[in-house]
Amino acid sequence: MTLVLRYAVRSDVGLLREGNEDSAFAGPRLLAVADGMGGHAAGEVASSVTIASMAELDSEPPGGDMLAELSEAVAAANTRLQEMIIANPAVEGMGTTLTALFWSDGHAAVCHIGDSRGYLLRENELYQITHDHTLVQSLVDEGRISADDVSTHPQRSLLLRALDGRSIAEPDLSVHEAQPGDRYLLCSDGLSGVVSDETLRDTLASIAEPEAVTRQLIELALLGGGPDNITCIVADVIDSGTTRLPPTMVPVLAGAAANASEPPVAVDGTGPFDVIDDHGENHFDDDGQRSLNGMSPGLSLDGDPGSLPLAVATQNGTGPNAVRARGGHRAQPRRAARTGRGGRRRWPIVTTTLVVLLAVIIGGGYLGWRWSQDQYYVGADKAGEVVIYRGVNQRIAGFSLSKPYHYTGIQLSQVPPNYQQTLKATDTASSLADAKSIVSTVSRAVSTCKGAYTALRFWATQVNKYQAEVALARKSKEPTSKINKINKPSPQPPKAGPTCPAPQVFGIAASAITPAPAASATSATGHS
Repeated sequence: MTLVLRYAVRSDVGLLREGNEDSAFAGPRLLAVADGMGGHAAGEVASSVTIASMAELDSEPPGGDMLAELSEAVAAANTRLQEMIIANPAVEGMGTTLTALFWSDGHAAVCHIGDSRGYLLRENELYQITHDHTLVQSLVDEGRISADDVSTHPQRSLLLRALDGRSIAEPDLSVHEAQPGDRYLLCSDGLSGVVSDETLRDTLASIAEPEAVTRQLIELALLGGGPDNITCIVADVIDSGTTRLPPTMVPVLAGAAANASEPPVAVDGTGPFDVIDDHGENHFDDDGQRSLNGMSPGLSLDGDPGSLPLAVATQNGTGPNAVRARGGHRAQPRRAARTGRGGRRRWPIVTTTLVVLLAVIIGGGYLGWRWSQDQYYVGADKAGEVVIYRGVNQRIAGFSLSKPYHYTGIQLSQVPPNYQQTLKATDTASSLADAKSIVSTVSRAVSTCKGAYTALRFWATQVNKYQAEVALARKSKEPTSKINKINKPSPQPPKAGPTCPAPQVFGIAASAITPAPAASATSATGHS
């Protein structure tokens, strides 16, 4: 039995976004979705660079350790983002989620970081095989909010983990054994955040053709308001020896990665592609196989056996804008048609144009500065205090575009680690209300930890006092009835949560929250 994948990928900008910051790749060995963030085109750069780096895994069969290969690919993608940030500080703050499935004959190695998702439909039951790395998911895990509260929570978009080129990539890694008939869905939160799991299950279970499923999922997200970019990959597991349905062999790019002027990674991982200008739709024959009739005459499937065509998904679907390895040759740009006729330089026109251009630049700079002053974010200053900043976390010519707006009095060392990463990201709020909401949540977390340690210290003090009084009474040979009247300590309060920092950061010694052994208390009393 040889298990292979039959897949389709689709991406849409949605109804509210100006550009598509999602990127995706689907190939015979790798499926991957990345949701970029950072704005000012940096989000689409982060997602497309990450997808280009991950796509190199599709160039040859996996080795012995699929998870190790995935982990190395993620680390390499993170390093590429770091190099871009160093080379161009303007993209500082960009990042991306990543959900990828590395395939090898029935074994699916899954890599996940962020809040894009992976699902498995098996025997008409839908299972989420990834776990969101978001603030609200951590609150659900801790029992502080219910799953029903997630969709309306004001901080539902805050990520605790992402690929950002600044911190070490920490993806979740797992391996799943596939079965014939399994169907995988990888998607950005533009789909999973709008369409319910129940509707996802019904759609995946009721439509046979992966291409038709992706089209329907995009439509459902748009009907739900389309507030974000929407990207999805649907892949069916088929046994090539028992089904007439052919596996998909054409790697496909979608979203921002497909819109890149020069796709950075070839199918064989060796060089650039030429893009064939064809804006048709996919066509399938009666057996569900992709038909070549609708493709550009420039696309062929002959040539080197290892040189597969690469379809490029359009804004609303999979293609087939096709690209193909061309032995390292780049496409020659078309020569622009000459219009008009040459003439003398017209200096008044040039001067006027320059003046207008200068006015546009100055006006644009002023408007940009005014816009930045309506932005807020939460971070920590050099002294380690959590601060609400006004502006954006960028510097131009050494000049900072932000300044402290409100000092919270919260020390970063007292913040639980799962919240510290959010504060260090410094791109987690856009309005003052969002920033105050973040500070309120962090403050509650700090107060919860400090309150737990304070309660434990008070309880330990009560226990020590009780043990000392009992020891003294026994030493004085007081009757049992009198000893029993000594005030007993209150029950032990709950311990601080596992994410709380050490008690020392709150000025409470670790020994102060644990009662002294009874013998020690008796000994101490005897020497007093």
